[in-house]
Amino acid sequence: MADQNSIDRDTIKFQPLAPVGLLEQFNLPRKTILFIRRNLWLIWLALATILVAVLGTAGFSTWREYREEKAAAALDGALAAKQDNRKLLDQVVQDFGSTASGRWARIELAFLDEKEGQRAQAIGRLTEINASLAAGTPLKPLVLTKLAGLCENDKQFDKAVAFNTELVALGDNFAATAYQALGRLNEQMGKKDEAVAMYNKYMELTVVQSGQPMANPMRDMVQARLNQLKK
Repeated sequence: MADQNSIDRDTIKFQPLAPVGLLEQFNLPRKTILFIRRNLWLIWLALATILVAVLGTAGFSTWREYREEKAAAALDGALAAKQDNRKLLDQVVQDFGSTASGRWARIELAFLDEKEGQRAQAIGRLTEINASLAAGTPLKPLVLTKLAGLCENDKQFDKAVAFNTELVALGDNFAATAYQALGRLNEQMGKKDEAVAMYNKYMELTVVQSGQPMANPMRDMVQARLNQLKK
């Protein structure tokens, strides 16, 4: 019976075990374990870089929100002030020029320029603002409409045409009004054919759909101008 169990239990008892690390406990392939150990410092460096980037992005977002809130509060204060509005608005632009409130403060300064009879300064200020605004920015149509009106009132018809043409490019929501203005501008410049073409575009965009009210004083006025120009 002794021959049936030839294993030396003492030998097994004192035989050293193979070292088992943390990676081995995850049952990773041997090649993967070796790769990780050979490039451990690179892996740690990559993880640290990612962590710094994530924390930096979160920190910048928090800081930007804080600045936007401060800028909004400063703008509200400037608009609510009963005196020194220009000084307060200038301060908002100086401190928070890159924020939405800073851009709106510049627009308010242009409105003040116009109110005080400084039309050329208002046009210059709004032209700078317009150049900095992307096409999809909600402020873009407002700035372009105001610019076109100021230039027309200042007899700068070529500039007014350019701003209204830019307004047309923003889409149908603004094109009709811009075409009507372009017709009027071309008429004032003595360009009858161009005026007719712009008025016709306005009429095409403002066709009364079924179920809509028929009354549209502006369409009646434009039609009257078309009738006069075609004589």
